Amino acid sequence: MNVLKNKKIHIICITAVLIIISVVVISAADGGVPGSESDPLVTQSFVEQKIDQIKYYTDSVLGGIGTENKKAKEEIAALQVQLQQQKDELLKLRTDISAMSQTSSGVAKFEVVELKKGQILISGDGSEIIPRSGKMTAVYGQNGGLSDITSAKDLKAGEAIVLNHMLISARDDGRGLKATTEVFLLVKGPYTIK
Repeated sequence: MNVLKNKKIHIICITAVLIIISVVVISAADGGVPGSESDPLVTQSFVEQKIDQIKYYTDSVLGGIGTENKKAKEEIAALQVQLQQQKDELLKLRTDISAMSQTSSGVAKFEVVELKKGQILISGDGSEIIPRSGKMTAVYGQNGGLSDITSAKDLKAGEAIVLNHMLISARDDGRGLKATTEVFLLVKGPYTIK
């Protein structure tokens, strides 16, 4: 019985030692108690230093973004100036083209001209005339008459003019047309009405 009692004590002792070792190992693996050497407390100056480091980092990152934003705004402003210059140049070119297309009298397109019965239109050199309505006859100049380029012929003095034919005056020598009724014409180039 003594042996049994001794065995029982040995088992209890071994079990107690194993429990103590297990508790020590588990608490060592847990990382320690807050404030102990294995898990020290931090000071306020340490925390403020880390906050300052984070602020410096974020300010430098955001400052870089601000610099890039400023550069982008400057580039946009420069492009807007270039765009305005190109618009101005385009407007000038349109004006120049318009001026080049004008004849010596300053007329760039056909204009509607109305003649009353008996009025005479004397055409200048290079004038183009398209009779649209009414009746009219050709007026002969010092060196000839109007050219009817639709019919491919020169008009003689007093000859009836056909509507919707293109007439061209080669010279400023008094050639033109006389209205025998109310007349509407399209005229491009210099002319005078008598």
